[in-house]
Amino acid sequence: MGILDRFKRRQPTAQQQEIAKEVPVLEVEPGAEVRKLSEAEILVKSMTLQSLADVPNVASELQAGNILVLDISALMEQDPADLKRAIDQLKGISQGIGGDVGRLSETKVLVTPRFVRIQFKKEAEA
Repeated sequence: MGILDRFKRRQPTAQQQEIAKEVPVLEVEPGAEVRKLSEAEILVKSMTLQSLADVPNVASELQAGNILVLDISALMEQDPADLKRAIDQLKGISQGIGGDVGRLSETKVLVTPRFVRIQFKKEAEA
């Protein structure tokens, strides 16, 4: 008996059943092709965020399922206010598709699509 077998046999809790009722079910037309992402289609891309005009490019990469490492140093030096707006827009876009945004360093930001979660380091309590 494998670990997955145990999960398959678990009965959903009342809360899980209630949530399942609230989640809409999408109907797929008969004969419609369902596209699944293969491992070769998911890319980790490095991009430079030079202005607010680059945000739509990042959004399209996220929607394509790619993971992005953004260099924000150019925008940080040019206009910190634009950098804040760009990061806020990226957070909104990422949350809208179920993704995540996290800082790797002072000049690098990681932006992930819906199927990738960032585990943030917990701060030590004083």
